[in-house]
Amino acid sequence: MEGMVTDLTLARENQANYEDYLRSNSAAHPGIDLTVTVLTTGFWPSYKSFDLNLPAEMVKCVEVFKGFYETKTKHRKLTWIYSLGTCHINGKFEQKIIELIVSTYQAAVLLLFNASDRLSYSEIMAHLNLTHDDLLRLLHSLSCAKYKILSKEPNTKTISHGDYFEFNSKFTDKLRRIKV
Repeated sequence: MEGMVTDLTLARENQANYEDYLRSNSAAHPGIDLTVTVLTTGFWPSYKSFDLNLPAEMVKCVEVFKGFYETKTKHRKLTWIYSLGTCHINGKFEQKIIELIVSTYQAAVLLLFNASDRLSYSEIMAHLNLTHDDLLRLLHSLSCAKYKILSKEPNTKTISHGDYFEFNSKFTDKLRRIKV
């Protein structure tokens, strides 16, 4: 328990140092705010690390943080546990900008639509290197649940390999910030 408390204290200090690093190296700033909590493996429950192919915007963040972290320590290896991450994305919809609070996996899917208007199920799977079960859950949460951030073709409540997805620019909500 003491190790966990120490980890969290060190993580706050590490984050402050990272922010100072970005302020003093403006060329290194990835253009996206990133908060990282570095934890020691032995003090915390273990989580499986999946080989998610991040979109370019997220890769730059990870690389900049790795560069910073390597200046602080030489004997530690970072393992990214994307399943524990949360992202705040500003969705630019026709009526207004809405802050979307999503998982790292959901953010990775949504960011693919910065480069493409329309993507097939297979293309998303290939871009992100996700399993069928994981992708099913992700796409369902973004296109068939309460908040339909993505529109899908055909317009059904189930996800299948032949489906196509587009960013739903007509999406609207009363709130300016929603947790998807």
